[in-house]
Amino acid sequence: MDTYEKTENMSDPKDGFRNQLLSFSHGISLEWLSHNKESIQSTPELRRLIELFPPLEETFRNWRESDQGEFLRTIIHTFQAQAAFNQVCAESFPESGLGEEVIKKVNDLAVSISAFSPAVMPIILWLHDIGRCEDKEKHTEKSAEMISSLGFLNNKGLLKEEIILIRKVVQYHLLIGTLYTGESSYLSFYPLLKDEEFKFILHNHSLIGRFLDSLTLFTIIDVWGYHINDISPTMIDNYFDIRKEMEGIFSAKNSAEEIKKRLKERSRRHLDWRLMGYMMAFSKIGKKPHLTRGFYMDMILNGYGKYKEREQISFKWDEFKDRCLNKIDQVQFKYGLGVLIPLSYGGIGEKMHLNEDTQVNPNLFQLLVCINNRIQEEEGSQQCIPETLWSVVFKGYPPWNRKTDFHQRLNEPGQIEEIVNRGQVTFDKKEGINTLSIDYRNYWDDLSDYGEGAWGMESS
Repeated sequence: MDTYEKTENMSDPKDGFRNQLLSFSHGISLEWLSHNKESIQSTPELRRLIELFPPLEETFRNWRESDQGEFLRTIIHTFQAQAAFNQVCAESFPESGLGEEVIKKVNDLAVSISAFSPAVMPIILWLHDIGRCEDKEKHTEKSAEMISSLGFLNNKGLLKEEIILIRKVVQYHLLIGTLYTGESSYLSFYPLLKDEEFKFILHNHSLIGRFLDSLTLFTIIDVWGYHINDISPTMIDNYFDIRKEMEGIFSAKNSAEEIKKRLKERSRRHLDWRLMGYMMAFSKIGKKPHLTRGFYMDMILNGYGKYKEREQISFKWDEFKDRCLNKIDQVQFKYGLGVLIPLSYGGIGEKMHLNEDTQVNPNLFQLLVCINNRIQEEEGSQQCIPETLWSVVFKGYPPWNRKTDFHQRLNEPGQIEEIVNRGQVTFDKKEGINTLSIDYRNYWDDLSDYGEGAWGMESS
């Protein structure tokens, strides 16, 4: 028997789809999820979701067959995100650990979006990760593509503005999150300017506001979809600051060239935060009185001081960024925090605890300089797409809680340069992006295979 058991027949989606969607979505709670997480595949609620969006039937079946674990993780995350959204809408979310004032701020955003369309946010939450079944690395684009190609929103009685808003938020749903973690820069908004469908939003100032509202609210809810209490008032304030800043950049009076100019200017100023993000400032800042931007910036500058001394250079910090990291604004890291964060914590691997004795490993700066140099070199190629983003993908590195000689090997003279220079470069003219894949395989040994003794000897 199929895991998904039929519930009562639902009426034609064209007749009251919105009411059915909202009735179903509002019924999902954190309490329900805690009781049904282990058996979520066989719940009437999952069946109901499929009946609301029939293309999910085959999508889910194929997904379970190809990767049952990933399917379950994504489904649980999706239901938890919807439950968290309902808590925000009810303006009662003690599980988050945040005060009423903060929740009210997020609730106001939800109310504003719902005033335009109460269906938009639930649909975004239900469908935002469906693309993970086919391409986890590019799941945002794949999810939006599937919404269109499989007709998820056909015959639902939705307005053109609603459909485009849903698709574009799904397609770009990681923008604010990766901007805040430091994985991407403000130049990550470049693709929106080349997106023909997005021009419908860009040329409508009120719709730009709704897009940014929806993207901001989604970013907050998406975090809660994984860890309910893993967000701070400071993080929420920063998400709102990004939203306000982007509205100014995408102002109706700004041309595409003016928008690009402003994104470049903001990206340059953003580099300090990106480096602080590699020290997980994005999740820690404000949680304790001493965890301020100044605290993290001082640690970055101290680490740079050690790098200056090691490399025997005399540039001051701002001059170093302008001379040696002038291409990093174009870099959007994919799965790079697993390397960048440990380097910011001294390149120690295993347990990482930030304290006043933590020192940023000079290899963090060396890695960024080598990536910068490689990009400058490749931009001389006729194949390289000029004035566009670089997707830098890290592969083959160990989890930071594994006992390896990874960071010791990176200390060997010329090792980082060799790894980056051996990286594979591809140019995708259709997508308008250059990619540098840096593969660390064969550059480290897994010492956990040899027991505790070997680790102690290697690190002594």
